[in-house]
Amino acid sequence: MPHVTAIYRYPIKGLSPQALTQIALEAGGALAFDRVFALARAGGAVDPAAPKWAKKSEFLMLMLDDGLAELKTNLDADTHRLTVERDGAPALAADLDDARAWPTIEAFFQSQVPNLAAAPHLVRSRGAHFCDKPDNLISLINLATLRDLEAQWGYAIDPLRFRANLYIDGAAPWAEFDWVAKDIRIGDTIFTVDRRNTRCTATNVDPSSGARDRDIPRALWETFGHRDLGVYLTVPAGGEIKIGDALEPPEPANRSSRHATEL
Repeated sequence: MPHVTAIYRYPIKGLSPQALTQIALEAGGALAFDRVFALARAGGAVDPAAPKWAKKSEFLMLMLDDGLAELKTNLDADTHRLTVERDGAPALAADLDDARAWPTIEAFFQSQVPNLAAAPHLVRSRGAHFCDKPDNLISLINLATLRDLEAQWGYAIDPLRFRANLYIDGAAPWAEFDWVAKDIRIGDTIFTVDRRNTRCTATNVDPSSGARDRDIPRALWETFGHRDLGVYLTVPAGGEIKIGDALEPPEPANRSSRHATEL
């Protein structure tokens, strides 16, 4: 039976994932504390005094800033205490609720990404997020689909390349595309599968090394005629999910003979 194998959020956009065992969801909301902070590029479109959603290129991220892969970061959701390790050793500790610490944080990340002309601005979203899409979505990856790609392409694919919120297993490969515009149940929570996720070149970066070692969007296009992998969910009503929760598809998962290229 399809089930949840992992739950992740990214408290600071572009930095380390935070693994969760369970999480409460609000109606119409994104995953709580996901991409609520970000490091905006100096001189860009994001106003540090009144930050709003912007395209991912306005922020530090692995796709453009390889040095971030050397860091392991953790941000406590309750205390807003940020800790950073580099090569297994402590590199930075700061309280994000203390504005006096922000210049030190910004200078640290400028030193980590030496191609920056100026220090980035640490920004916090108020009542929203800095996810890749402006609307409130939760991203999902089907691990069976990744295994299907690995078999076809002949190399391993780290699921964390896709920086999804939910990872599931036990469904048929590509079954998630059949769920678009329908409801699924995870545990006791209903989700609507809103759309397919069109992948960008951020997925080309190995999340552990920062190396641009693949071209995932191009490989998808050449294999299937699209660049889609994974789906986005919305939450019509609140609830709670946890690792191990069963996923109930909208209908019995009897796959047709259609190949993924025809989806």
